[in-house]
Amino acid sequence: MDQEAEGRIARNESLFREANEAIGRGLWPEQDESVIRFRCECAKQCGLPVELSHREYERIRQNGRRFIVVESHDMPGAEEVVERHDGWWVVQKTGLGGEVADELNPRD
Repeated sequence: MDQEAEGRIARNESLFREANEAIGRGLWPEQDESVIRFRCECAKQCGLPVELSHREYERIRQNGRRFIVVESHDMPGAEEVVERHDGWWVVQKTGLGGEVADELNPRD
């Protein structure tokens, strides 16, 4: 995959990450263990729901290169699957895409 495509994919995924960040900010602390509907952060921009706890989402977001995606929505060559859960995966951007994801990370 060329570098231009890697950067574009990372930017697309970062847009959905920003939406999920807004979902997370709107939660009360006692909702940490409740199952929340976040949105798939895939480059396909599917917007499908991904259900996990707020605490789990926070754990994943500690790494600016990681995104939550619906199972099988990974982009081989641009990212690698680092966790597999029932119905959703955690992917980590690699190469230039990882650098772009870090730059666009709203938590830095």
